[in-house]
Amino acid sequence: MIPNMAIGKSDNILVMIGFSRSFPLFLTRLLFKMRIVIFIWIGLFYCGCNNSEEYDFQGKVPESRLVLYAYAEADSLLYAEISKSRTYTDNTEMDSTWNARGQVYMNDQYAGELKLVGHNRYSSEVRPKAGDKITIKVACSGLEEAIGSTIVCNSFPEIKLDTFSKMNTLQLRIHLKDRGETENYYRLVIENERFHHGIRWENGHGKIDSSTTYSYDVDLSGDELLSHEMITTIFGKEINVNPYQVFTNESFRGKERIIHASVSHPHAYERETWVITGDGDTIRYVEKESHRLRVKVLRIDKPLFDYLYTLGIFENQSSMYKEPIQVYSNVEDGLGVVGSCFTREVIMDFPAKSEK
Repeated sequence: MIPNMAIGKSDNILVMIGFSRSFPLFLTRLLFKMRIVIFIWIGLFYCGCNNSEEYDFQGKVPESRLVLYAYAEADSLLYAEISKSRTYTDNTEMDSTWNARGQVYMNDQYAGELKLVGHNRYSSEVRPKAGDKITIKVACSGLEEAIGSTIVCNSFPEIKLDTFSKMNTLQLRIHLKDRGETENYYRLVIENERFHHGIRWENGHGKIDSSTTYSYDVDLSGDELLSHEMITTIFGKEINVNPYQVFTNESFRGKERIIHASVSHPHAYERETWVITGDGDTIRYVEKESHRLRVKVLRIDKPLFDYLYTLGIFENQSSMYKEPIQVYSNVEDGLGVVGSCFTREVIMDFPAKSEK
């Protein structure tokens, strides 16, 4: 028999921990405490799995509401998306048959209608100026009217961009100057627009065609401010709880700030190639790929900042430990946001080059 043997039993779990007399005393005490914690945890787990309670829901079953997402920018067309929320009693989606109507008011004066330009997408001919108040009213049969307002953002200084290559990445240094007259809110957007000309297979037949795709992958781990939005789960997985990359001027008010980012280096090329079809025919063609990198910094208003930040937290929670998140909304009797922004942009082109 091992001296100082301790045996613990809980249901079908048998725990045996033995200590030699040569064990240091502090380790013996530590392991004894750990054993007690294990027993307590097993007991709580057993009770939790075998205990249930029933609650009599006294609240009101939520009804579907209009969802309005719109933003206004100085000297630009007004853009909006209109849909409806879905509940377990109404899981239908909104389409063109709902005949949603959107009215635009500028400085509390009627300015025009929202016109349908795509699936649930609308635009208006209204071109507001900085400081204008924009109000959007949306009506739809069977749903309450939704109303949202915003004040169009002022401009901010041009951004500057420095780049250099490192391994297979393109390092970006984005210079942002904050005016500092008030608390400002910003959003960083880095967009890689890829143009490809080559063969496309359709029903077993090859066809020479062109296509355009977009990607928004960016590494912000080297940035002092935005890298703090990365958290690590208990399983070691990194999650970006700020996927829309919004931030404030709290740490650089009235100063210049350099944002550090990196993207995969765009691979632009042009080459002659060929392919054999299923019919045995040989198709010779020139395959080309070019890229356009758009680096944007948007000055946004607080409602749009709050909406994007809370939406990002909601979308990127660990599915195992999700907590209720209230996504911000400034839409009265509806959901979503009516916000404003002002965009500064730098464009870098990577034209196709022959590989010969």
